[in-house]
Amino acid sequence: MPPGIESAAARRPGAPAAALSPAAGNPGNAATAVWPAVLVGLAVAAATLGLWQALLAQERSLTQRTVALSLETVRNEIAARMDARILALVRMARRWEVRGQPSRTEWEADARLYLSHDAGYVAIARVDPDLWISLIVPPDTGRGLQGAELIGGRQRSALDTARARGEVTLTHPFSLATSDRAIMVNVPVFRGDAFDGFIVGVLRVQAALATILEPSIAPRQAIVVSDGAEELYRRDWGGGPSAEGWSQESGVQLGGVTWRVRVWPQETFAGQRAPLANAALVGGLALALLLALTVRFAQVARVRARETDSANRAITRAIAEREHTGVLLRKLSRAVEQSPTMVIITDHQGAIEYVNPKFTQVTGYAFEEVAGRNPRLLKSGATPSAQYRRLWQTITAGEEWHGVLQNRKKDGSLYWVRSAISPVRDAQDAITHFLAESEDITEQKRLEEQVSQYNREFTEREALASMGRAASMIAHDLRNPLSSIKMGLQILSRNPEHSGTAAGQELLGISLGQVRYMEEALSDLLSYSLPDALKPEWLSMDKLLDSALMLSQKEIGEHQVRVKVQCQPGLPLLYGDANKLRQALTNLIVNGAQAVAGSGQTNPTLVIDARLSLAIADRPSIQVEICDNGSGIAAEHADRIFEPFFTTRAQGTGLGLSIAKRIIDQHKGTIGLQPEHPRGTRVTVVLPIEATGSRNGT
Repeated sequence: MPPGIESAAARRPGAPAAALSPAAGNPGNAATAVWPAVLVGLAVAAATLGLWQALLAQERSLTQRTVALSLETVRNEIAARMDARILALVRMARRWEVRGQPSRTEWEADARLYLSHDAGYVAIARVDPDLWISLIVPPDTGRGLQGAELIGGRQRSALDTARARGEVTLTHPFSLATSDRAIMVNVPVFRGDAFDGFIVGVLRVQAALATILEPSIAPRQAIVVSDGAEELYRRDWGGGPSAEGWSQESGVQLGGVTWRVRVWPQETFAGQRAPLANAALVGGLALALLLALTVRFAQVARVRARETDSANRAITRAIAEREHTGVLLRKLSRAVEQSPTMVIITDHQGAIEYVNPKFTQVTGYAFEEVAGRNPRLLKSGATPSAQYRRLWQTITAGEEWHGVLQNRKKDGSLYWVRSAISPVRDAQDAITHFLAESEDITEQKRLEEQVSQYNREFTEREALASMGRAASMIAHDLRNPLSSIKMGLQILSRNPEHSGTAAGQELLGISLGQVRYMEEALSDLLSYSLPDALKPEWLSMDKLLDSALMLSQKEIGEHQVRVKVQCQPGLPLLYGDANKLRQALTNLIVNGAQAVAGSGQTNPTLVIDARLSLAIADRPSIQVEICDNGSGIAAEHADRIFEPFFTTRAQGTGLGLSIAKRIIDQHKGTIGLQPEHPRGTRVTVVLPIEATGSRNGT
């Protein structure tokens, strides 16, 4: 029982002692009657006071939670509703970016629509990249808003920030001509990578926030929104100053500007307290409530225990699955890192996000050099553009592409890859990345080319061998009849009876000339069809040239060709077959003499130059150039000039250059024909001083 409350009988003066208790003569009985009630009263009072204090604490906690929830509601409403207004301008900007600048009529119609839907808007303007206001709706806004405010002061800094970052920015409040406080929303517009101006929205802050924070938002709560030290909006319906002690505040980020929001209850805490009698009533029900709470708490504890156990098992399974997934990912990562093929992963637009070490080993590009770039940096130019278009169409359609590409390394060298490129999809089946696996097949290509070249050469050798056998048979079969015909013509030429006339002499001369031509053709056929083994010896190049010129003297004299020989002094000896090299040089000299004779030159000239060279794998060689000033080689004949039986003249077997090339090849040398400036042909022969394999006569 609280102090100061006593029995009324004890306070009446003059009352008899017997009135103090029915058992006044037995003090023990009085104690037995009073103390249980006192103890119960004290227990109930203690329980009531304890419950009262608990209710007060709970009310405080509830008030704080209510204020916190109201603050979060207000903050979310401001953020969402302001974002909606900003998003309307962003949508207008995106249509501008995609469709280009709209017509004035269309733009003003859109702006009026946004102005009518969103309370608080004063105007919407379009600002050009040079910060010139091209359009503003409504047009008479200038009476309340000076045009300079759209681009001057703090607004210019906000515009510069929006342009530099490509993001929406808001300004701090400023005053309109109507004394209202307003803010500006700046939305940058880009056409591709080019900046194309701003869309600027002007809002009255008080009107906008009043529309957003309608009475149903955080009822019975006072609200203050401020930007720094400046108050933008206040909703306070007469709460006492003491209620602000319960206030809570938070920030709202809007386009680079932070607004502070503060919320507190409209009624003071003291006004929300229940009377002491209600507290006593609640104290009377405390025992039942306490028992109910005890049972409930026990039930909740058991449920929480089961939930905790289930959660622990779920967490254990999740940890095990995560560890298993981690092991698989590590295995996959090591497999990709150690893969013998190149692996490239790009985003859906083709920007490289990953390459494995094999890519760096083959191409020479480190990951840092290609990250964010397109794989087209590997293009060599040798692969047709149509193939790349088909590749991109295939993978963007969700299909896998297979093919062979020729790419270029960082050092500029070319390499071949066999690639498989496939799209990577997410859970919604949308393409998010592309995966390319490429195998370096440069060596395989080289071997295939060698095999192909060997097959071509083998086929050519087989065909030429068959041709040679046929030519040998024909030459042997025709040589004896030709010898008999030649002998008969020579006998007739010595008999005056048959050759006394000029016509007879001319006929015999023509016949003998044709026989000699046929003998030369048969000799070429036999030389080509039955090549002899080399009989090498040490030779002097200047003597070889002299003997070749002597053998060619007939052709040189007939065509009146002027020959210039330039032989470098002190040339080393050459290890080769004298007869074969002499035949090759003779064929080249005769071919040059015939070329200048058939070109109609008034001053046919043949220049022969011999000098030391290192043209064959850095081995000492002798280079012989035979240059004529004839009509040159036609472009369509350049690839066939060394083919057997190919000739552009009316007469000739077409074997002279073929025989010369075979002899040069036998000596491990090279031969080539190039156009000479300003006209003519240059034949270049390079012979190693000691050919590989020449010591054993091969």
